[in-house]
Amino acid sequence: MNGFWSLVGFEYRKILRKKSVVITLLLAMILSMISCWGTLLGNYYIDGKLFESHYEGMVKDRTYARSLAGREIGAGLILEAAQAYAQIPEANLYQGTEEYQTLARKYSGIYSISRAIYNTASRRFNMEDFQVLTKKQADEFYTLRRDKQTLAVEQTRMSDRGKEAVLALDARVTTPFTFSHTEGYTRFFTLMYSEGLMAAFVMAICIAPLFSSEYATGADQLILASKHGKRRLIKAKLFTGFSLAAAISLTLTALSYFLSMLTFGFEGGNAPLQLYYPMSPYPVTMGQTALLLSICIFFACLLTSAITMLLSAKLKTPFGVIVLISLLLVVPLFVNVHYDRIWLFNLIHLLPTYMMDFGPVTSPIQYETLGWVIRPYVFMPLFAAVVSILLAPLAYRAFKNHQIV
Repeated sequence: MNGFWSLVGFEYRKILRKKSVVITLLLAMILSMISCWGTLLGNYYIDGKLFESHYEGMVKDRTYARSLAGREIGAGLILEAAQAYAQIPEANLYQGTEEYQTLARKYSGIYSISRAIYNTASRRFNMEDFQVLTKKQADEFYTLRRDKQTLAVEQTRMSDRGKEAVLALDARVTTPFTFSHTEGYTRFFTLMYSEGLMAAFVMAICIAPLFSSEYATGADQLILASKHGKRRLIKAKLFTGFSLAAAISLTLTALSYFLSMLTFGFEGGNAPLQLYYPMSPYPVTMGQTALLLSICIFFACLLTSAITMLLSAKLKTPFGVIVLISLLLVVPLFVNVHYDRIWLFNLIHLLPTYMMDFGPVTSPIQYETLGWVIRPYVFMPLFAAVVSILLAPLAYRAFKNHQIV
């Protein structure tokens, strides 16, 4: 066993002593910081005049959100917000009015949540509608949400069992929602898609040479002819690839999380997901959603590493591996499949790129197999884990059975 860990350490030293790898890792961490803080750079202008910096605006909105934290989003708070918005006079840009800034801006979060519920397929609910919101409409807020959810689910092509499962989950969502400041978590959700892709790219660059560089340098002849070349060393390489992918994913995820929380605020972990995604059918909190998204990204990176190592064991140069992995991660960004074709919709969402996206991870479209209805944030990591386990022996055999020239 000591020999195995010595081989793992040797593989790590081979990877980390390369300046290109160290620079790539440092750039990834720097980009994570820039991504988190980028929205706070610059200023907001009204009629060509400086109004406030983006940082000042964030602090102001955070203060307003905290002042409403703990209040239930019921008819009373919704009407209170609507009455504040009713004070805004007609203007080309209502955000520039004194009435909005002093009276209504405090309730911008309530307005945003309300719009998602009152919007319909035939008519967009806008500020003018919110200004004249009636008590009847406010009282029907959660009834409207449930009816809208039911209609949306019934229009999908899930099986009756799948539809029932989604509506049963939605029935467990606690209402009324309790308002909270959640900007730290919403920023984390936004960041993690790009962070996950970046982690996968960085991981691919680091482990693409794991096997293929041995071909390029001719070291494969020595390795495969050595005492442990066909067994222990290959296992050490596979362990190195998976563990390095895990380390990169966890590091960038943790960095993004703590930067988001430190910058925007740690509050909101116990707030319902519906404050960010009002029509979500899942009875989970913002904190739980952050964990589920992180788990999906973690296993997506492991799946990408498994594919990378298989390609590395088959191709002659690391460059070809990096090109193919780049295509695997980038091409799906340009593919859009509607959920009307539910089998294809679910299939394409099993690509690593989609496992890193908040939308597919929390999609109401369920995975149905062998009579089971499985939530996407459960099925995706399970699928990635199983495929990774299946690909590892293929990479092992591809290198072990490589013909020495």
